[in-house]
Amino acid sequence: MGAFSDIEIKILDRLTEVVDGELESIGYENSEKDRMLYSTCINDDEKDELTKKEIKKLQKKISKCNPNIAGYISVFLNKYELEQHEGDFYSYRERISRNFLSNYYEGIEQLAEEYTTTEKVDAEDEMYFEAVLNDELYNFDKNEIDDFIKYMAYAQRLSTFKSILESIEEEKAKKEISKEPDQPTMTTNQFQYDNFKDLLLVEELEKRVAIEAVEYKKNCDDYWETYTFDPTYFDTFISGELYTIFLNAIYERIKPLNDFEINKYLTLSVNQFKTHTPEKRAEAFKRIYHDTYWHPNYMEYNPNQYENKYPVHVWKHYTNHFHLFKEASENILQDFKKGLIGNGKKQEVIEKPKTKTKSKYQSFTYINNLTGQTQLTDLMNTLKRKNLIDNSTDLKDFRKAFSGEEIEKPIVWTGNISELSYFIKQLHNELKLVTDLKQQQWAVTINCFIQENGEQYNRTKLRTQKVPTTSKNIDMALKTL
Repeated sequence: MGAFSDIEIKILDRLTEVVDGELESIGYENSEKDRMLYSTCINDDEKDELTKKEIKKLQKKISKCNPNIAGYISVFLNKYELEQHEGDFYSYRERISRNFLSNYYEGIEQLAEEYTTTEKVDAEDEMYFEAVLNDELYNFDKNEIDDFIKYMAYAQRLSTFKSILESIEEEKAKKEISKEPDQPTMTTNQFQYDNFKDLLLVEELEKRVAIEAVEYKKNCDDYWETYTFDPTYFDTFISGELYTIFLNAIYERIKPLNDFEINKYLTLSVNQFKTHTPEKRAEAFKRIYHDTYWHPNYMEYNPNQYENKYPVHVWKHYTNHFHLFKEASENILQDFKKGLIGNGKKQEVIEKPKTKTKSKYQSFTYINNLTGQTQLTDLMNTLKRKNLIDNSTDLKDFRKAFSGEEIEKPIVWTGNISELSYFIKQLHNELKLVTDLKQQQWAVTINCFIQENGEQYNRTKLRTQKVPTTSKNIDMALKTL
């Protein structure tokens, strides 16, 4: 075969997006399961043992790999090859998927006969290319492709576990070299790395503020001759010392992680700033403060107790400076995406060529936007009654999601993923109640809606959901439009 034509290259790009998107979806599901597994461990030793067991299981599974794809799996697991690819986990995985699919040049040539321009290939729905890979009419081996995805997913998970194990071993080695007596995991000047490593940034901040509040109160109570309560203390502490510690802690946290883990940690943390706002977390903080104060003993919590006046005072100052931490986290995530930090950081930021330009659509545009604001209000109220969106959703934020403009606060979807998928398919594809987004409806969906835990939805998972048993509830809600 000769070199691929421009149309054939574009088709290969689209097919690679399908396979790489499936791997991303599987990786997301596995990471959630693994996080749950680690949460069941009592201590670091149990986590260490769990990691080693999972590595052995995955090695056994990978040993049964089809010889035709074994070479791709070996290259994917080769750390040296990844380093040669500038440590960019995502583009490395994409390159391997692309190389694998390029072997089906006969099928790609057949597909190319159906298009006259690369623009027409770009305009094709992604679901079409999914169907093509499952149709042996085009000389694609469905079983082999499924095997490739299956074993690449195993390898992806194995790579993550090995990375975790390596970081654990590095920490042990550092302790052996230092031979210093154990230091407390928490002082007034640093985060509790060991106790906070399974938390995202906002949860970590809340606990850190609670610990400082407890220490400050106990100092004022126990050493009253030395410590005099200063009502401005937390205003100064949160905006100054804590902010500095917070920034340093993020970089320390991501230092041992690979780029895949860094992206996940920072993305989930930034999303948590949208769901764990001070307004929503005020009551939760009172409980966190109470439990911190009495730790390690148990004391029943009384939400109306007099002592709540003090944590409310602390929380007021935290609320005033919350935006500082939110903006800092967003900036760090952007720096990572630009390649300025992370294992694949570069001295110069070189943009990777993209097969698609960034979507110009920020939100949905309701077709009756000028005269139909009342209908949008009715839709929001119906979705609330059906327990499909958060009851605290503000009308202003809801209308923004259907304005065609950039949104400031995504809507928290409290229904399941299949219900959101059906809602969008009916809204956009079937009933056409919003303007056509030119195949970008799923990108807009994950921009406008987030999960209850603050995490972003996965586009591939969203669009491949089956019709839910509760579809009638959604049909009824959409009738308001």
